[in-house]
Amino acid sequence: MPRFHFQVRTETHVMLSEVVELPKADDARLEASRRVGELLKVHAGKIWEDQDWRMDVTDDVGLILFVLQITAVRSAAMSRFKPGS
Repeated sequence: MPRFHFQVRTETHVMLSEVVELPKADDARLEASRRVGELLKVHAGKIWEDQDWRMDVTDDVGLILFVLQITAVRSAAMSRFKPGS
């Protein structure tokens, strides 16, 4: 069964790196979406600190198959609020 590598990283560090055996690449694509959803659920506040997350899904030779990018941005309207409010 093919092995897929899931790696989540920010500008400053790697948050998660796992290897999973799945029947096909489409299964890895769906698994990546599920994993990002779970990470956001568990670490909801962290995305606002790091602002940019990226999940790469690669095969065993390191070929990038899929990339999910999550970016958190405060709008200009938020500039009138103090941090933490």
